[in-house]
Amino acid sequence: MRPNESLAVVVVALAICLVPAAHGAENAKGYIYDAIGEGSNAALVIDRASRYVEVQNKDDVHMGAMLTDLGGDYEDCGNKAFFCLAGALVVVIPKSMPMKQWQYHGLFCKSISEPRSDAFRITCRSRNYLGRPTYTYSLLRGVLSIESSPVTGGRERYVLRGERGLFSPGNNP
Repeated sequence: MRPNESLAVVVVALAICLVPAAHGAENAKGYIYDAIGEGSNAALVIDRASRYVEVQNKDDVHMGAMLTDLGGDYEDCGNKAFFCLAGALVVVIPKSMPMKQWQYHGLFCKSISEPRSDAFRITCRSRNYLGRPTYTYSLLRGVLSIESSPVTGGRERYVLRGERGLFSPGNNP
């Protein structure tokens, strides 16, 4: 093998090893949820460090240096009993799931368990927000999908890219 060929083999091997590691590292920095639906190329990106959430092009997702017109700040409004985010992203989940209904931080929420799963479909309503914040929450994997959140305008459903989402065990904002 010539020196250039062996160098190319090393570069390709390193690229194969490093790409999955970089993609997996995104969960430590934040969460990515891809819009589903025909022709949709949007992704909802939740940056843990900056506490900012925005809609980006799913082919060019990045954490940090966000702060565009398609996003906004969120605050952690959780306590001992609830996981809670408010602002551009609205999510309230009891830490002692399953619960059928609850009220916290201006939201009234109901949950329905999904068959053959540890997940719950949660729908909320609020006087402060015209939409109906809706999400799917798994006890093991965290928030699996998000709909009708202030930052998204309620137009699309976003599903988790990866294994562990927002409020998964050990991964809280």
